[in-house]
Amino acid sequence: MTSHSRQARSVAVTLTACVLFASGHAGVALAKDTFPQFVQVKCGTRDCGLMVISRYQRFRDGDVLPRYERNGARIRGWFRSAIGPAVEFHYLQVLTEFKADDFRWLKDPGVPLPVQYVDPPPFGARQMESNAKGEFQETDHTFDALPWFDEGDFPVFVDQPRAFLATARRYGRVSMKFETWLICVIDAHAGPDEHSVSDDRYEVAGLAGWKWGYDIAHEDIGRMGEDELEDYSYSLAPFELVTTPSEEFKTGLGATVGSKVTDRFNIQFGDSERCLNRDR
Repeated sequence: MTSHSRQARSVAVTLTACVLFASGHAGVALAKDTFPQFVQVKCGTRDCGLMVISRYQRFRDGDVLPRYERNGARIRGWFRSAIGPAVEFHYLQVLTEFKADDFRWLKDPGVPLPVQYVDPPPFGARQMESNAKGEFQETDHTFDALPWFDEGDFPVFVDQPRAFLATARRYGRVSMKFETWLICVIDAHAGPDEHSVSDDRYEVAGLAGWKWGYDIAHEDIGRMGEDELEDYSYSLAPFELVTTPSEEFKTGLGATVGSKVTDRFNIQFGDSERCLNRDR
């Protein structure tokens, strides 16, 4: 993870690529391809800090055999608050599009990964996961009872989703599209059941959002019948700043896991001005 000293040095980078972000205004701004990207964050009319997306690029393992090669996206950034510890900030992230049918929940193997997806609430889930050889095996994942994507890493934001090229060959295509938001917490109340999140209640404000992702397609254009790297095409989705959480994002925050797990996060959106007046 990026250290605080490295974060401080990053702020000195020229602001020629700066994109001003006014929270609460409708519309979408397509960011430039140059990085770092700087987003001036507002809580109502007050300056709350600076969000920096320092890196957004293709990920690849570099294996010479398509069976073991993985491609994906690598994104990294951080937030520097301008108002100290008075406001609680986090990241929320949803996988808004997933096209590939070989990921399934062990709790309900007949159900593919939902289109909208967040980390399964809470305390873990057993999933099918591919190993280094591209084989699927049961893996236990442990999560906390909180909806935040940053998992204790805040203010750093980093993600590296990827998929085996073999998956694209099997289904013709793999697409992963994400929407991520820097949010402030307006209100948070824990319910009486510490092993459930559906009785917890969160109200947050979306301060800065971005869409990103990648596509991998397969077409046998090399030696027919042979699996070759040239049979795969890759595209990094345009990096896109958004000023309003999409309906796909909001739906994904409340998605359940498969059809047998009914626990879900209860997250509502409010006015960012209220971040500064949170009851304590």
